Amino acid sequence: MIARLGLLGRLLAIGLVGFGALLLLLGGLLYVLRAQEREIAGQFPQPRQVAAIVDLIDAALPDARPRLLAALSSRNVTVTLAPGPPEPAPGGRELPGVENLLGRYDPALATRAMVVDVPDETGSGHPLLEAWRGAAPLQLQVALADGSHVVIAARGQPLRRLLGVPTALWLAASALLVAALTLYGLFRAVTPLRRLSAAVESFSETAAPDPVPVRGPADVRRLIARFNRMQERLSALVKGRTILAGAISHDLRTYLTRLRLRVDGIEDAAERAGAESDLDAMSAIVDNALAFAQSTGGGTRETVDLAAIVRAEVDRYRRAAKSVALLVAPATLPLDGDAVGLGRVVANLIDNALRYGGMAEVGLTAADGFAELIVDDRGAGIPASEREAIFEPFYRLEPSRSRDSGGSGLGLALARQIVEAHGGRITADAAPAGGARFRVLLTLAAP
Repeated sequence: MIARLGLLGRLLAIGLVGFGALLLLLGGLLYVLRAQEREIAGQFPQPRQVAAIVDLIDAALPDARPRLLAALSSRNVTVTLAPGPPEPAPGGRELPGVENLLGRYDPALATRAMVVDVPDETGSGHPLLEAWRGAAPLQLQVALADGSHVVIAARGQPLRRLLGVPTALWLAASALLVAALTLYGLFRAVTPLRRLSAAVESFSETAAPDPVPVRGPADVRRLIARFNRMQERLSALVKGRTILAGAISHDLRTYLTRLRLRVDGIEDAAERAGAESDLDAMSAIVDNALAFAQSTGGGTRETVDLAAIVRAEVDRYRRAAKSVALLVAPATLPLDGDAVGLGRVVANLIDNALRYGGMAEVGLTAADGFAELIVDDRGAGIPASEREAIFEPFYRLEPSRSRDSGGSGLGLALARQIVEAHGGRITADAAPAGGARFRVLLTLAAP
């Protein structure tokens, strides 16, 4: 029956059963405690009852006292007479605090000599607590007018017991058991969702299928089964895309190599230079397309120095006589990431600045646990309406595909893919000195 319930129905059923069981147990506990109040009141005489017993015995004739004592005694309370004034029992433990309370409660008792003690000398705990538990009798001795004294000994079990344990404790333990079983049932009901959440996070980072066991409520089982099938299809698509990109790249590189060999035979220097430039642009397009097709953004994660990566890329462009300036950068900037992927991000942003602005100004700072990479250029800038669209694959502000106006339109898309896989954010804005500004925000490694 419960196997056919959905997640909501199962949670409601578990909650209702647990709540109903707790109400029943609490109701039973309240009933037992009410009954015990009456029982305790009968087992332990109240101060006014003690005063009344003493007055009755004091006023009774000597011949009538035995029958009166029998009438006043019960299973838990024994009333007897003893000669002489009240005296603590040998080895007993006196309770002067209880004597003071009885005297303040009833003025008639305050005028009589009185002793309250626990005569049982075997106890090791507090005498009043032992009397309450029934381990030892509580004895009240009150002087009478004729020089003798009345002894009221009360021994009772103030709480009904089951196998030596108070019933209230059994009920409390049962309530805790019901609560624990309810929590366990809720945990079991949501465990499949927790596993599904972990599998989604793992798949989003690696694109490797991780089948989740099909368990739980009916609707959760359907969700898990569909997710497993989706993992398989997406993984096959990613794998197919990577294989296709690799095959195309391999074939294109083969033809580009042949073309380079033929270009070397061109006698006209200007024409040969133009052909080599075209081949370089085609090679760059192939490299970006292959990187975008094969990248899931993850890569090998380790602690890397972002400052060293930025300096290495800037130095590489400077050695190629490119106009790239590193304005500011800390000595070291550790974060958890993929060094190759982060280097490609820096290179793509610098390439974009050189292509559209003729120069690149790079800045790297750190604050509040984040690293901020800024790349500015001096070009025409990016219209505000297109600052988000430029990160889409194959989107270019320039409609042409000449070597003078741009590349494949994959550089910024690949940069965003890698940055977001590192848990960061990349945005485009206007540079203060004109042109475009690209800002990358990444989380630093924990100290």
